[in-house]
Amino acid sequence: MMIGISKDDGDKIITEFLVQATKENGTKRCAEESLKIMEDFNDSQMVISILLVNSMLQQGMIPEHVTDFETRIISALSTMFTTCDDSEIPIQLQDLFEGTDEEVIDRVSKSRKMHFAIQQFVSAYYTYEIFENKYPEISKML
Repeated sequence: MMIGISKDDGDKIITEFLVQATKENGTKRCAEESLKIMEDFNDSQMVISILLVNSMLQQGMIPEHVTDFETRIISALSTMFTTCDDSEIPIQLQDLFEGTDEEVIDRVSKSRKMHFAIQQFVSAYYTYEIFENKYPEISKML
């Protein structure tokens, strides 16, 4: 599920968000970070993507099967990592998946980074599926 918007719309969204965020935060560091994001295409695209997905979620515009897929992946990861040996958990995820089952579930459900990663995974999965169905012979060659 890719979301496409024009460059002008993206620029407007990112500018409005960063100006508002900087006003609310009120720190020099936030202003500096905002400028850096505006100068870095990849960073600005990530912020735009997060803003659009958050807006779509708030408006109930994400199909239920997509949010259900995300929830099931998070649940499966939580189950898998709480039942395996700590040495088998990737070092980047160890802090997230250590502790009791309840602690892990609470931590994972609150992790913006994990939700972003899962959203990107689900989006890539569906995008590839659409591409694969549209171009089956090319897909075989990739």
